[in-house]
Amino acid sequence: MADSVRKRYLELSDEIRRHNLLYALAKPQITDSQYDELYRELEAIEAEHPEWVTPDSPTQTVWGDRSDAFAPVEHVIPMMSLSNTYNEDEVREFIERVMRFEADDDPRLQANTGRSKPSAMDLFAIQPEYTCEPKVDGVGMSIHYREGVLTLAASRGDGRTGENITANARTISNIPEMLLDGPWTEGWTEVRGEVYMALPDFHEANRRREDEGLDPFANPRNATAGSLKLLDPNEVAKRPLKFWAYTLLTHDGPLSQNPDLRLHSERLLLMKEMGLPMVDWQMAHDADEVHHYWSDLQNRRGDLDYEVDGVVVKVNDLQLRDQLGSTAKAPRWAMAYKFKARREVTTLLAIKHSVGRTGAVTPYAELEPVNIGGATIRNATLHNEDEIQRLGVAPGLRVVLERAGDVIPKVISLAPDEARTGEYTSPTVCPSCSNELVQPEGEVIRRCVNISCPAQKRGRLIHYGSRNAMDIDGLGEKTIDLLLEHDLANDPGDIYALTNEEWGALPGFKEKSVSNIRVALNTSKDRTLDRLIFGLGIRMVGEGAARALANHYRTLDALIAASPNVEELEAIEDIGTKIATSVAEFFRLERNLTVIGKLRTAGVSFGTLPSSADTSEHQAFTGKTFVLTGSLDSMSRKQGQEYIESFGGKMTGSVSKKTDIVVAGDSPGSKLDKAQSLGIDVWDEPQFLGHLRDAGIKL
Repeated sequence: MADSVRKRYLELSDEIRRHNLLYALAKPQITDSQYDELYRELEAIEAEHPEWVTPDSPTQTVWGDRSDAFAPVEHVIPMMSLSNTYNEDEVREFIERVMRFEADDDPRLQANTGRSKPSAMDLFAIQPEYTCEPKVDGVGMSIHYREGVLTLAASRGDGRTGENITANARTISNIPEMLLDGPWTEGWTEVRGEVYMALPDFHEANRRREDEGLDPFANPRNATAGSLKLLDPNEVAKRPLKFWAYTLLTHDGPLSQNPDLRLHSERLLLMKEMGLPMVDWQMAHDADEVHHYWSDLQNRRGDLDYEVDGVVVKVNDLQLRDQLGSTAKAPRWAMAYKFKARREVTTLLAIKHSVGRTGAVTPYAELEPVNIGGATIRNATLHNEDEIQRLGVAPGLRVVLERAGDVIPKVISLAPDEARTGEYTSPTVCPSCSNELVQPEGEVIRRCVNISCPAQKRGRLIHYGSRNAMDIDGLGEKTIDLLLEHDLANDPGDIYALTNEEWGALPGFKEKSVSNIRVALNTSKDRTLDRLIFGLGIRMVGEGAARALANHYRTLDALIAASPNVEELEAIEDIGTKIATSVAEFFRLERNLTVIGKLRTAGVSFGTLPSSADTSEHQAFTGKTFVLTGSLDSMSRKQGQEYIESFGGKMTGSVSKKTDIVVAGDSPGSKLDKAQSLGIDVWDEPQFLGHLRDAGIKL
């Protein structure tokens, strides 16, 4: 039983990470409610098995979208995500938790009260207030004003590190370049808010795109996210983006010392005085008032000219917020109370099938176009044939379509007045290559086992170059389609072998484009071993399993040599029987070894340690538990974590007696204080870099 739960836990973690990435790339494949179901299942397992929780668990990390196209910006205060619910009872539980908060283990509050266990009355002399704000469905952004002048704008990114998108932000017409006169024009003020596209502007933008022969945007959020990532501000200026402010941070200057700004509501009013565009909001004193605002806004949702998918409920008192604190991912003083999914009835025209990179054949619904929440829906997920049989849907029938979270829609039932009129017939041949499909024992999904299947080739190439794999900038879907169309690549090894002349012969590839892709390919050759293993696309091997294999075997050659021994593989932590069997099968096939040979010839790193790194140096981090705190000048925190794990170290998110080493960068915060109080070894950044060089890393 424990093995099956552990297996499900690892599968959930990898699946949620994949959906986090897809959402960040504005290409979500499931609805918000479906994502929430997966996330809550993961939380439930972790509650039962806290020993399984690692720093890279989806419950411990803040996900977002950050690329290398823009300079990184470290957020002084993390831009955290929010816990969310669709349930009124859970909102009441949130209010209750705030009211009944007791700080058993919080040394800050123990110091404030002078007692080891302060009572609720110590914390709440008066009834706490809450602000209720519309949850605008856009893209988070931070804007910095120095002496009242806009000097920096940054995307949310992963919550801790965003992208410098100042030039793009300056094109948004309702963002002031200078704040109105006032005390805020002294010092450094940070404003956070949401960039969005109003519905009338969104529809007009799509009309123009269709007139120009371009694909329409899926929804306003996708349009906004894509616009902010354009490299040319002149193109961004053509997109009708707007901004709404929702948070004011006062880092220095007169405002930072102002005792009249102890409430969030006071800061909201002040931002309006500054000349910033503000969303409407309302005060609430209890759960009934919160629910009343939520219900009223949901009823008015169709009359608004922007997308809103719920209400953000925040504790108003800023000191109380500090006392409540945050989890690794979300503040305890706020939550999103989301609206119920939008539903419409339309006709199912056909059941079609897509083929993934592993050969999995997945059904989807082709629909009579229907508008839901400002987006025209033509396709929807059907998951698998068991789900189709359960729903009883068939071409020609009217179905209920749900678009929860205003993302990817799903068919949830037949229309109330429809009856089952036929049975779904499963496909027997691949829709891409017409090869006969197989259905492995115990699996719902049918698979194409033809390694030359065009759809699989495309999926494997896209996966290899994706951000969490080999991260090859410029090797996106359009480029892959061009390579396949001109018969230039069947596998990742072929891509490295292409000449400049072959790249230059592709439509749209001029001298600069060829140079850029060549640089990206050469850069990818030095990716870490876990990225390469993940990029190979071994079935059932997600990022976590790839990391476990890389940490254990250290080189791809060692993994290949060990792969026939399934028992050895499954003895590795985080590698179960099915994953081990899949790895063994992958490296048994000659065609896969041929691809690996091409990668070797191209000079892709197989994880071999530098010759200067002897066994003792290589083992330097093994058995050591690390905590990273503060920002590093020489690398991102993620890179630092990858280095530590690549040399055997284990990362955690909090300091405890079990922590061996704390790496402290700039602005390390309370973790450094706790480490010093516990007598834990602390490395500053130069010391950390020195240990990495000793281990063989060239910095």
